Amino acid sequence: MKPVIIYPPTIDWDYLHQRPQQMLKALAGLGCICIFCNINLHKRHPDGIINLNQNLLLANGQGFSPTVEWARAMYPYQPIIAYFTYPAHITQIQSSKIDFIIFDSVDEPAGEFANWLPDYAGAVQKANVVTATACSLVDRARSIVNKEIHLLPNGCDYDHFKTAQTRQCIECTPFTWGKPIIGYIGAIAPWLDMGLVNSMARCLPDYEFVFIGPLLGQRWIAFPNKNMHYLYHKDYSDLPRYLSNFSYCLIPFKITEMTSGVNPVKFWEYLASGIPILSTPLPELAHGYVTIVTEDMFPGFSPASGEKGRADRIQLACENSWTDRANKLLKIIRSELECG
Repeated sequence: MKPVIIYPPTIDWDYLHQRPQQMLKALAGLGCICIFCNINLHKRHPDGIINLNQNLLLANGQGFSPTVEWARAMYPYQPIIAYFTYPAHITQIQSSKIDFIIFDSVDEPAGEFANWLPDYAGAVQKANVVTATACSLVDRARSIVNKEIHLLPNGCDYDHFKTAQTRQCIECTPFTWGKPIIGYIGAIAPWLDMGLVNSMARCLPDYEFVFIGPLLGQRWIAFPNKNMHYLYHKDYSDLPRYLSNFSYCLIPFKITEMTSGVNPVKFWEYLASGIPILSTPLPELAHGYVTIVTEDMFPGFSPASGEKGRADRIQLACENSWTDRANKLLKIIRSELECG
């Protein structure tokens, strides 16, 4: 059995390399036919369905239903599976000729994702399989349905980010200044605790603070301290090069109902570099692998490594690859299809 897995139009393939892209890449590597309906925001790819590799396809500018019809014609004897993360997509998925539905619960439908809540219960109820990235999301789904909810945390593109274990040259400020850098890679989003970040930069003047990523949910953001540097969005291929120059990696998320269900992909990517991680006390982070930072620690805070050392961080990243996550999901799919 070689399942065909289709992800409906939700995000741009090239915008941020998030869980859907990583899962489909890994599943394709395991022999599944994976089709990502790409909104193709900046027209980086020609319209229509193209192959990225043997098993991974982009349906650029294509709707979900036409993509399902195309897949049904191309792979007439294979099960067609919808894999989705945005709850509102359950309606269009159900109206298409789908053999099997997987809802992957990746964020709490609260705070910045409160608009997900009206469709959340329906997505959980109507999916054949529900996976979740965090324990709080497993609990939420279990409160809706009496069936197994599979905990499947985020993972690491280890082969990509392990190159950050060796420092690589970047010929731009502040990397050329020779000062230690505390860096953040990811969306510059409303759930960042900018009050905490500003306190850190103000109280640690000997460190440079670097932020890399697109603005999300806002048109601008203030970085008021002179040792704070916003470098905008960088290609996924370049991220390990920047990461390799950090002295500490940063996860400065606010502690809210929404972030209680966050299992940050960046945590796993940071681990692969071996570089120490500073983070607010997010419930889903592995204890001992981060140094917790909170507003009440400033002034007087001095960066330090967590309880675990460099080798421990690298080992944890290596053991939690996206291939490992995809293997677990594929076993669930095959088991359910055989039982069904």
